[in-house]
Amino acid sequence: MLSTLSRQLAASAERAEARDKTLDRRQLGVEARRLRGQISSDDPVHNSEVPDTDDQDLLKRAREATDYVTRFHLHGRSLKNPFAELSREQLNLIVHDEHGPYTINERHAAYYEIVGLESKWNKTLWGPADIESAMNDGRTPGFYTEVLNHYKTLPLIEQADYPEEYETRLLARIKEESDPSAEKSKDFKLLTLFEVLAKLKTFGNQEAAGDVGANAVAASVKESGN
Repeated sequence: MLSTLSRQLAASAERAEARDKTLDRRQLGVEARRLRGQISSDDPVHNSEVPDTDDQDLLKRAREATDYVTRFHLHGRSLKNPFAELSREQLNLIVHDEHGPYTINERHAAYYEIVGLESKWNKTLWGPADIESAMNDGRTPGFYTEVLNHYKTLPLIEQADYPEEYETRLLARIKEESDPSAEKSKDFKLLTLFEVLAKLKTFGNQEAAGDVGANAVAASVKESGN
């Protein structure tokens, strides 16, 4: 028998599929930012929001989400996120479902969990990237390949929040980094590995609100086109 949350997520997945088929990439990116904007406010009214249900488990989950978000805003990390066991895809379903059964604080808690997953992934890159750089005269094709592979695993609504040329820029960087004899492109400016890492390391300290969805790597690749 499916749990209540499983049924809710299944319904959210249907709405997400319909949305993704209707909107192009640019529109989907705009929609992602609009939906995240709904949960970025610290309005106290969100703390009093409860699901329209008599289900005690759902009411408890909403209270736990409110407690978690409130503590998070106060830099408290002692409480467990009520959505800690969900996958990134499932978390995105909650965050971006304004017509679902989730409270604002539940969606906010799910978004914080995504930020935590992204931060953990970022941290796994630092050591291997430093070693690869040291062994390859500063070139790190493996690092950029890992970043690209990670990007490809993201749900469409997260991918849409990155620059349209994001994958193209990463592929160009991988090609450049993979050829020791290649000259640095003069027409395609890219940030160095260490500049990218510097941005990566700041991600975990960012508040998960508004436009944080495009992670630090995305920002660095975007800036490289300036």
